[in-house]
Amino acid sequence: MTDRLKVEEQEIVDISRECAQVLSEKKGLDIVIMDLRCVNSYLDYFLIATGNSRIHCRSMARDAEKFIHSKGLRQRNKPDYESGWIILDFNELIVHIFTHELREYYQLERLWGDATEITY
Repeated sequence: MTDRLKVEEQEIVDISRECAQVLSEKKGLDIVIMDLRCVNSYLDYFLIATGNSRIHCRSMARDAEKFIHSKGLRQRNKPDYESGWIILDFNELIVHIFTHELREYYQLERLWGDATEITY
């Protein structure tokens, strides 16, 4: 794994799409990729997914981490795997994995409603 400081824009989009596919194969639900660059000056991309339980969320988070690490991105945080909202921060890409209840409560898609959605 390399510790790169800046990644090309298209590479982040490609990694986001591939990670979304990984989460989909892991039976993640309601997967969304959001481009926040035009909405907020310090955020780039969110990848949001829902799991059926905290155990399912933890499993998806670990698979997402492995995949993104394999692409050479450096993680900025140590996630709380026991939470119903697991956040994986990779600078340009932040992955949010929720339980159903917490996703409905926080409604990130609504909060960042002006962001562009990216298909995968």
